[in-house]
Amino acid sequence: MRKVRIEKILLLNPPFDGLYIRDQFCSHLSKGTYYWQPLDLLCLSGCLHADGYEMAVLDAVAEGLSIEKAHARIDEFSPDAVIFLTGCDSFDEDIAFVEETKRRGAKVAIGIGDILREQGEELLRKHPALDACLLDFVTHGVHSYLQGNLDKAENMMVRTGTKVRRIPARDKQKLFSVPPPRYDLFPLKQYRLPHNRYHPYATVLASSNCPYGCSFCPFARTAYRAREADDVLRNLEVIRNMGIRQVHFADWTFAVHRKQTMTLLEGMIDAGFDFTWDCLSRVDLMDHELMSLMRRAGCELIEFGVESGSQALLDRYEKDITIEQIRRAFQSAKELDISTLATFVLGLPDETRESLQKTLALALEIEPTFCSFNMASPQPATQLRRELIDGGGLNPDAPAILDSSRSVPVFSTSYLSAKEVYEFRNHAVRQFYLRPSYVVNRLRNIRSMEELQNHIFNGFSLAWQTVVKPLKYGN
Repeated sequence: MRKVRIEKILLLNPPFDGLYIRDQFCSHLSKGTYYWQPLDLLCLSGCLHADGYEMAVLDAVAEGLSIEKAHARIDEFSPDAVIFLTGCDSFDEDIAFVEETKRRGAKVAIGIGDILREQGEELLRKHPALDACLLDFVTHGVHSYLQGNLDKAENMMVRTGTKVRRIPARDKQKLFSVPPPRYDLFPLKQYRLPHNRYHPYATVLASSNCPYGCSFCPFARTAYRAREADDVLRNLEVIRNMGIRQVHFADWTFAVHRKQTMTLLEGMIDAGFDFTWDCLSRVDLMDHELMSLMRRAGCELIEFGVESGSQALLDRYEKDITIEQIRRAFQSAKELDISTLATFVLGLPDETRESLQKTLALALEIEPTFCSFNMASPQPATQLRRELIDGGGLNPDAPAILDSSRSVPVFSTSYLSAKEVYEFRNHAVRQFYLRPSYVVNRLRNIRSMEELQNHIFNGFSLAWQTVVKPLKYGN
């Protein structure tokens, strides 16, 4: 890295034609009209503000900016350094945008995204405009890097002359702290979640990474750490002072550290936060005691990764949960009046027509408040991707769209074509959401105008995707 003085930093989500979500080393198209806050940039905003930098945020996707308008906004700020999000399906466009940004005066460009976790070294060698990659957003290596102290630039991959250097984290502690994000820099009114009751909302992080081994997930068996409970409570106090009533805990897996979670929940209750909040967790972590405390602390929705109605597939892909645990968790949520969002992965390599039917049947049986049917995608840094490449089911050099939300899968299963999986996904969406009983129940439970608008907009979007305008088959 050249010795340059860095005073002004731009946090950038580059333009894209559509609601393309780049967040927490994961990228995909929005299945509806929702678009959530980029946790990576939020966390970095708090850290870099504490380090004394002048900052600006440009989320060109959330604001619907064209390439030209985005560059014009960047020119007004004239940053010394740019930290930008990227994704598997947008990298070529993103790096072209960043190259132009550097031609216009930015001295340093640092990328963060799923493709860089797996191919960072190769892409750093190939693209001179890319100076470094971030491999984590809750450690404090960026400041050291920008000050030229590479030995302390933890969790980064950096170019040094003609070589690329990977700098691991030194801190192995199980707890971490980060300053509250600079929410005021982000276009908060432009972000929506499909289940939000109030608008705008704020994203909070209570833990980082995930210790579980799901082979289709890029964060399987990563170094899980919980955030200090007092640190989270300070973050929530900032949000309360902003007058925001809706909070989204963006942890990959909420409540892995039970004792730490109980301390946080009790602190939220004692503080009297008037928040409605949601989180993502696992059915084997939830029991009636914990969920009851969560409800008292304001939790109104839990997202569970159910993945499949086939126990054989759950075991094969190391989800490490049982169908009975799934049933119990959703039943407890109903008893406590906690809404649920169940996510499913369709089209894993051993998927059959029978297992797909089992998945749909389970979705209808447990009756979550919302259901998300996704196609299996061999994302970077997953065991699934490695197995497909090793078995000849995926050519890593062939261009392919890795979106799991709306695009046709890039591989077929041993028993089903990619086209059949895609068609079943659309069928499952219609079977779940177009039931008269479901529609009536959802309308009956709407408690705010924002919630009604979310249902209307996302409902029309799902109908457009699965009934009116199906995507063309890729294979």
